[in-house]
Amino acid sequence: MKYQKERLVLIISIICSIFLSTFLWKHISFPYSDPKIIGVYSLSNHDAKNDIFRYFSFIGLPLITYLAIKFIYNSNFLQKIKVFLKKDNSNVSTSKDVFVVFLIILTFLFFDFLSINFPEHKIDSYHDGQRLSSAYKSLIDGSLWSGSYVTVGIFYETLATKFIWQIFQNISIGLSRYSDLLLIFFLKFSLLILSLLLTNFITLDKYLKKFFFLINSFVFLSLGDYDLTTIDLITFRELPIVVLLILFIALLMKKQQTLILLSISLLSLFSIIWGIDRGLVCNLLIVVILIYLFFKEEYKKIFILSLFICLSWITFYFTFQDEFYHFKENTISIYKEMNYVHGLIHPTPFSQEPNSSRATKTLISIIFCLIFSVSLIFKSEKKFSNLFKKILLLLAITSFGSYLYALGRSDGAHIKHVFGFPIIFFSIYFSYLLLYKISKSKIYLSKLSKNLFTFLLILIFVFFPIRINFNNINNYETRFKEFVKMPDEFFLNKKEISLKEKTLSLVKDYNCIQLFSNDAAFYYILRKKSCTKYYFIWSASSFDKQKKIVAELKNTNFIIANGPKDYWDIPLNKKLYLVDQHIKKNFLKHDSISFWDIYLRK
Repeated sequence: MKYQKERLVLIISIICSIFLSTFLWKHISFPYSDPKIIGVYSLSNHDAKNDIFRYFSFIGLPLITYLAIKFIYNSNFLQKIKVFLKKDNSNVSTSKDVFVVFLIILTFLFFDFLSINFPEHKIDSYHDGQRLSSAYKSLIDGSLWSGSYVTVGIFYETLATKFIWQIFQNISIGLSRYSDLLLIFFLKFSLLILSLLLTNFITLDKYLKKFFFLINSFVFLSLGDYDLTTIDLITFRELPIVVLLILFIALLMKKQQTLILLSISLLSLFSIIWGIDRGLVCNLLIVVILIYLFFKEEYKKIFILSLFICLSWITFYFTFQDEFYHFKENTISIYKEMNYVHGLIHPTPFSQEPNSSRATKTLISIIFCLIFSVSLIFKSEKKFSNLFKKILLLLAITSFGSYLYALGRSDGAHIKHVFGFPIIFFSIYFSYLLLYKISKSKIYLSKLSKNLFTFLLILIFVFFPIRINFNNINNYETRFKEFVKMPDEFFLNKKEISLKEKTLSLVKDYNCIQLFSNDAAFYYILRKKSCTKYYFIWSASSFDKQKKIVAELKNTNFIIANGPKDYWDIPLNKKLYLVDQHIKKNFLKHDSISFWDIYLRK
């Protein structure tokens, strides 16, 4: 009776807290502090702190409500939390049968990769150009942050494409796209590893462990595909986060602890290099792991992990001293300015605003990820092992942290990208609950059940999200060579080809050119580096950045301005008004080619 009353109070209180959070959403409004950046926020007098605090409030109020109710109804509330954090006597058992299934799926995953049709769609000169041009500049002058103002991450924008060009000794759009395909494969492989390791912590027999592994592998691998034009629920940019989850599970398995701690420490640095936003979340999760080790009183591991983190950053500093300075300045600048540069005001949950339904669905999912994971602390270990509970809690925290990406750019695509981790959580949670109940049923314990479940295993495998094309596999090498050697013109539209043909003769005598256009790909297309480090001009719209651009334009004699992408957000002549004034004062329009204007120095 007491349990039923507690459950009823919990349900009513959480529902009420969600409605209260929705009501408070619009009432959380900080006064606008002008950072001298023209964007959607500035035009609406919207402070970036609003979206962050609204998010924390919306998620935090239901979670605090849940904890408060549990505290009231559980006299041993703090004791259970203490036991949860310190106790690690759960059995960790590996299954050879599951590993065999893993090897089979991995083989098919490899064949699936060999079966893909290479992406031959036209380039997006805005997004594709962000990576092609930065990589090309680094390839010819060796610069990193000193040569390009990085908005996403040096690996994503520069190194991934540069490395694959160097490996194959060929510069092409096809090779740049192939690096994306490889990273998607590595993400799928990592998710498969994650699914495999999770089976070590569940209390099921070998048949149901195979079911658990297959179900979750099916869900995980369905979250993304090799079609670069679609919006996936999880992208390869999440690789450092997935790897950290794998390493945390490995840490719980008590094997090769020093090696695992070293690997986690390297992620502290590598994740920032990989992507500035993902690096922030990855490092916050490492802090969570350190806090966990503190409560576990494993001070030696804390010391080793902290030491390795410090050594990795010190090594980075002494290896790239000049670049480290630019890296630090660049990264701090992004954290301070980027929300104002490209921020879109987050839609109010349960409203009619654009993308509200998608945002609401994701926010509610995150709330229940956290509540379900915290609720496991108070459940019996007979059903959920203590280590399994800790994995689910870290995954819930990951779901919470990953939504921070969407707060800076709250459009449909960015909100969809962060829905992957909640899906992973629910897949693990509910599939285990279902299989655990089946394991206790009389039907499963009967003699016929083994044959039935063997049939169902085969059925799941048949519908696995992997497609094999033997013709593509057989012709893979030929297809690959043709794809990576395709000329740039194949990926350009007619107007872009026209611009290239008409400007190649004009730019041949210039060491560098400058774009005042969002078509960042033109540096690569014309095989010229940018005269300023702000090749991706749209991201450098703060007042200070504009002054730096103007100062660096002294070495510029050739500018391509305007273009169809200039109205992607706010027109560049309004967003970067200082630069626009400087160009009009010191340059003359030489020609107009389709959407673009050519300016030469007076």
